[in-house]
Amino acid sequence: MLKKLFGGRGSKRASGPLRPGETAAQERYEGCELLARPIREGNVWRVAGTVRTGDGESAEDQDFVRADTMADHDEAVRMSLLKARQLVDERGRGLSHRG
Repeated sequence: MLKKLFGGRGSKRASGPLRPGETAAQERYEGCELLARPIREGNVWRVAGTVRTGDGESAEDQDFVRADTMADHDEAVRMSLLKARQLVDERGRGLSHRG
């Protein structure tokens, strides 16, 4: 049941109270590490996160902040992971169209 609530696919959720930009959940997808980092803004949570490619010193982070907001923190985490997956998918399609 927890997998269903927090995104499944090997998703891991941090425990305890979160600070702004702190990782709330993470998962591996298509060789990338996805970090859900929703940002609290008053009574809502802004969808945000990081897509990390590579490992160690060669790792590169792509941070994103969306206009989407959610009233529920868990929903913002789920949506942040969804948007991160979309970024990875779009990046993959862009690479396949290059000569």
